[in-house]
Amino acid sequence: MRVLLFGLLLLAAGCKRLPGPAESGLLVGRAADAIGLDPARVTDAESVEVSEQIFEHLVRPGRGKSEIEPALATSWERSDDGQRWTFHLRQGVRFHDGTPVDADAVVFSFERQRDPRHPYHVPDFAYEALFRNMVRVEALDALTVRIVIDEAYAPFLANLTMFPMSIVSPTAVARWGNEFRFHPVGSGPFRFVEWSRGERITLEANPDYWGGPPRVGHLAFVPVRDPRQRLLALEGGAIDVAENLAPQDLQFVTLHPELKSERVAGYNIGYLAMNVTHPPFDDERVRRAVTLAIRRDPIVKLVYQGLAAQATGPLSPAMWGRVEPEPVPPDPAAARRLLREAGWLGADGKQHRPPPRLYTMSTPRAYMPAPERVARMIAQDLHEVGLDVEVVVNDFTTHLFATQSGEHDLCLLGWSADNGDPDNVLYILFHSDNTEPGVASNVSFLHDRELDRLLRAGQVALERPARERLYAEAQRIIAERVPWVPLAHAEVFVARRRTVHGLWLPPTTTPYFDQATVDPE
Repeated sequence: MRVLLFGLLLLAAGCKRLPGPAESGLLVGRAADAIGLDPARVTDAESVEVSEQIFEHLVRPGRGKSEIEPALATSWERSDDGQRWTFHLRQGVRFHDGTPVDADAVVFSFERQRDPRHPYHVPDFAYEALFRNMVRVEALDALTVRIVIDEAYAPFLANLTMFPMSIVSPTAVARWGNEFRFHPVGSGPFRFVEWSRGERITLEANPDYWGGPPRVGHLAFVPVRDPRQRLLALEGGAIDVAENLAPQDLQFVTLHPELKSERVAGYNIGYLAMNVTHPPFDDERVRRAVTLAIRRDPIVKLVYQGLAAQATGPLSPAMWGRVEPEPVPPDPAAARRLLREAGWLGADGKQHRPPPRLYTMSTPRAYMPAPERVARMIAQDLHEVGLDVEVVVNDFTTHLFATQSGEHDLCLLGWSADNGDPDNVLYILFHSDNTEPGVASNVSFLHDRELDRLLRAGQVALERPARERLYAEAQRIIAERVPWVPLAHAEVFVARRRTVHGLWLPPTTTPYFDQATVDPE
């Protein structure tokens, strides 16, 4: 009956009828299909979600705690100087093609991304920067790997939990070559079965998984592009899990007797960046006026529907190292005063210059579900203090290129951290290393020598207390320089049938299904 309902729903939506997995299976409805399944070559959330069920890492985030825990490596040591890391692999683990997960496989997985001369290196590896500090990756014996890095680097272990650090089958890569992205072979709890492009990706339980086989026989991912259709499919029992629902649908899920939700504070931040190289935002008084003009409370309540925490700084409440600054309540009178002092408003209290451009994207993101609406609300707040802006709306790809190139005066953007280390937010979004036009991630284009020094020091300090002190001072400088207005930390929200249990939703937003179960309807 469930498969029939699902097929009817998709037919009504103009899609081909799809078969579901076996009755012991779990169907996940989401906004889009994957692009590829080679974890070294993907950047979209849909591809990452599937690859994380298939592949494993040396280490992984702890479930229900912040500590990193063993995965393919059962233990590891770091040299006193922080430059040599030795990992001891789990015995008897095999890839889904039956070949061993050994030290040579780890070396292969890292070297094909690190070394451009590697026979299986391709130009579109998306995360080569993660491997630049690796000097050497070597197999000491069949189950021991040593990684040598160029200097002490505190986030190194946290970076190893990220999806590009997945260990792949060298035999499968050699067999499939460029097509490996459509024929993934890992060692994870689920193994790849088939991919009907645009319709369904089907995985099956790995009966030989070292952690014990999953409790569902099959796992299928199906694109249902309209969020309301995904909700209807969930309500009707055509799918078991619905992702990327609109925030306003949470109340429906909460009140429905057959539905439940999973919510977790995410490692993300949605923000308004001010380009400090463009007037008038090269003047700190104007930037502070913008901060005093914007009312964040209505944004959180109306746009996020309460599925967010109002942001007071760049780090999420879920992330260690966060400093809770004093909240800055809206103060339109003070904002007007600062704009007059900066010469932006004339003696008549009016703006006599061309309006700055506020760039926003039309595409909803996990950290900002309705970006154009947020832009209009901010524009109204700024208008009320005498600062009129022109809202420029683009699709996300165009928006990202424009803001990374520094075309904007102000822009809405966000960041979902790949791990729980503050470096993955503060260095990426605020260090001057990341202000190169065209590829900038620091889209305020702020250059601050003391801030740069603190963020680099946070990378080489190996003990957490020292890093916490450095990051506290860095956050103080960021608050003082006001390069952007932090808006909200969105919650990660997934809906499920009440018969589904054991789904794990971490702050990085990728759900895991290896412990999931489905009760008989």
